[in-house]
Amino acid sequence: MADRNTEKLDYFLIFSVVLVAMAGVLTLYTQEANSADALGRWYKQFSFVFVGLIAMWFMSRINYQLIGSYAVFIYLFSIFLLILTLIPGIGYLPSGRGARSWLKLGPITLQASEFSKLATVILLGQYLVMKEKEMHKITVLIVPFIICLVPMLFIILQPDFGTAVSFLPMLFTMLYLGGADILHVGSLLTFGGISLMVPMYLAYSQLTLIQPLIDLLRKDNKTELVSLVNQLQGKIWLILDGKKVSGLTLPGIENPKNLQMIREAAEIVKDEYASIGYKILSNEAFMFGLGGTLALISLVMIFIRIARGSRHLRNYYITIGILGLSVLSAIAVHKSIPFRENQVIRLTAFLNPDQFKQGAGYQLRASKPAVGSGKVFGKGFFHGEMTEGRIPHVPESGTDFIFASWAEQTGFFGSILLLFFLMSIPLRGLQISFESKDRFGSLLAAGIVAMIFFHIAINVGIVIGLLPVTGVPLTFMSYGGSHLVMAMTAVGIILSIKKRKFAN
Repeated sequence: MADRNTEKLDYFLIFSVVLVAMAGVLTLYTQEANSADALGRWYKQFSFVFVGLIAMWFMSRINYQLIGSYAVFIYLFSIFLLILTLIPGIGYLPSGRGARSWLKLGPITLQASEFSKLATVILLGQYLVMKEKEMHKITVLIVPFIICLVPMLFIILQPDFGTAVSFLPMLFTMLYLGGADILHVGSLLTFGGISLMVPMYLAYSQLTLIQPLIDLLRKDNKTELVSLVNQLQGKIWLILDGKKVSGLTLPGIENPKNLQMIREAAEIVKDEYASIGYKILSNEAFMFGLGGTLALISLVMIFIRIARGSRHLRNYYITIGILGLSVLSAIAVHKSIPFRENQVIRLTAFLNPDQFKQGAGYQLRASKPAVGSGKVFGKGFFHGEMTEGRIPHVPESGTDFIFASWAEQTGFFGSILLLFFLMSIPLRGLQISFESKDRFGSLLAAGIVAMIFFHIAINVGIVIGLLPVTGVPLTFMSYGGSHLVMAMTAVGIILSIKKRKFAN
């Protein structure tokens, strides 16, 4: 006799997952069908879908509470896998990729970061359940941030910035639904945003000033310096700022006279071509004074509250204090962390793709025309000229930019249909989260939903040129076994929560 406390599976959710996954297989097949030297990715992806379905079915049969009871062990195991990826000879670096994100186990390659995302969500859910009555305290938020920060740091070291960032939507969603003070969550989000975005904006602005710097040096007939700047590109700003650049052996760069002449030319270029925002944010004295003043004002308001017991000051001193600390943190990050040129370009190329001729700038300039070329009804399957073949016009058209391939072949209507089923997956998951009577189940489903939604929204935003290129795959559709199987495993957990929403 069936357990009255359990419900049937969510068949629409299962149907949506399978449909989108098979759309990915179909897209990969159309890309390779007319290619004599095809890579055979479509049938590999089909096998990944099959494995994912087994994982999804298996997880739906297991009580998610049992998974939660092993949360710490699962999390520590995921960290162990991330550490292994950083060890030469164990961590696997696929050809053409810049992140050591994989572990090679015989014929199987595993992307450890995908497993760590799910493990982190499980542990966060358990912790927030334990601290349910203390969520109003800002100190309680320290542990969740550490839980997320540890895998993020290991992933950044690979380096894979896009995957690392994907932990944040899960964290903030679970904190908010877990009952954390919205002011605390917003303050921490503001702190992280300002601390990273200000240095990134400064690095981007410096890249846009390289060509004016070269033009000025060429105008002054300083041929040797032009050659140096041309070879160094973005590294020249790191050198001028006194930061160490490893592996740099260019003759002439260590000559103090050359550096001084480049520095003088750079100051002229900044005065003439830099934006007002750059001039303000790069003024360390002003920024330090602003941050220190805001922090001091916040401290004074705290003393006033203690002396008078004025509760209404709380919102003000937290906001002002966080802003002050964020400004100071931004200065520290800018001075101490040398962003890689390719990282800056990937994260800022969407602002002006024509500024960067290669890499992320080229990807964006190629993907948007591919999407637009599909028009209303698309070119039809096997007719995606811009996204087919072994070396398509749109790079990564089977992985990060697979949506461009689908849009080119199916047009506006096909894209809307795909997005309907794609978005129905996190929406159904969110409904299951709200319906669950168990706090852990509700938070676990919400974290998984945030993980899936982030990938969908960011990937589509990247392809149509609204967001920076971060290397985020389109969940259930992009080629790759680790991400697909882990995503389907996560859906299996949501199905388990749905079946047992009254049982716990």
